[in-house]
Amino acid sequence: MIPEVFFLLEFRFVRVYNNNYRHRSIADVILTEITALDVTPPCHEDNTMSELKISDPFLRRIVYAVGVMGVITFGFYTVSLLKSTVVFVLNVLAPFIAALLMAYILAPVVIILQHQLRLGRIMGTLALYMLICLAVFLLLAFLIPKILSEFIRLFNTLKAVMPSLLAKLSQNEYLQIDKELILLIQEKIKAIEIDYEKLAASLIPGLKKIASGGFEAIEFAGKGIFTSVGSVVSFFSFLTLVGIIAFYFIADWEKISPMIRKMIPPGHRDKIFAVMAKIDIAVGGFLRGQLTVSAIVGILFAVGLFFMGFVGFPALRNYCVLIGTAAAVGGFIPYLGPLIGVMPAILIVLLTGGGMPWTTKIITLGGVLLLFCVIQAIEGFVLQPRIVGKGAGLHPLAVMLALIFGAQFGIGGMMIAVPAASILRVLIHEFYWLPLERREAR
Repeated sequence: MIPEVFFLLEFRFVRVYNNNYRHRSIADVILTEITALDVTPPCHEDNTMSELKISDPFLRRIVYAVGVMGVITFGFYTVSLLKSTVVFVLNVLAPFIAALLMAYILAPVVIILQHQLRLGRIMGTLALYMLICLAVFLLLAFLIPKILSEFIRLFNTLKAVMPSLLAKLSQNEYLQIDKELILLIQEKIKAIEIDYEKLAASLIPGLKKIASGGFEAIEFAGKGIFTSVGSVVSFFSFLTLVGIIAFYFIADWEKISPMIRKMIPPGHRDKIFAVMAKIDIAVGGFLRGQLTVSAIVGILFAVGLFFMGFVGFPALRNYCVLIGTAAAVGGFIPYLGPLIGVMPAILIVLLTGGGMPWTTKIITLGGVLLLFCVIQAIEGFVLQPRIVGKGAGLHPLAVMLALIFGAQFGIGGMMIAVPAASILRVLIHEFYWLPLERREAR
């Protein structure tokens, strides 16, 4: 008991003495702080352990924070010991995890199609699958070839422009850059060549690795059968398997909630379902909402740069689809999409269009920055609050940390990383912060 008292007194005395008791003696301060400590004495009648109650809110927060960090550290250590087992399980369950996420995202769309077209559950799901197949066909037939052609054109343009730009920098008397270093960099740039056949060949093992996560259980049965062509077939077989499993999930989606309700004891149903409703808002709002927001941001960038190309800088029109796609992919992390879209646009304006005067380039740069500010404002003030929702948003750093952590466990870990982070956020808020605020409000 005595060490506990002096431990608490040390915290309170250092923090409180300088602020409130400068005019009093140290003895008076010690007596005042000892009487302020709320420490219950040990109970000797039933031989129970003494309970330590901390009346200082600041000290209580420190103790709780240290406890939470200890639990997190122990969790990371446990996960590191079980990493190989977790990776194996996630790889085997990868198609089911992907199918569950796909069904979770698409189930509300099926419900809308049911009400709008007056279809049954099965027919609504089939109608949605037809729309998805049409979108995939358009993606493979038009968008991906356009992106690849723009990427190749941009690569060749930068390769041609960079040596002359480096030569101008070497002639600048204020920068004083070593000319031999500039020549070495110019030679390295000229030597860069992309073998597109090798690039395509290197993608095939990647496709096989992604697909192998779902088929590790039958790897030995089919080992030696698939060649490089078989790896592509294996990848599309994985997608087909995910689609079939997701179809059954969507078809039986409305039966899942009653089944879970029966499994929960009646005394805990209201509390658990209240927490599950908040988890649904967080996970569903982020997945469906952020995918929608990222697609809108990409389209806005592509359309904006396309029209800017007609106004005064044609190079932006030539790369608008590539930049818009990059902004859409990066937009899955909140507020990162506009930043990813504006950076290549600025580089294109600065490094291309050699025959254009600098006044035109500066005006175009102003237009690109204005487009970035407008899209950023639309995402922050309109799209995020109305589509994603305030209760569903994850901090961008939390999303990146979750993806990095999930990548340690393969494709399955990456798929569940962001939903798991959303669920963890809700659980911490419900079972840690809210009780803590209630205790401090007393």
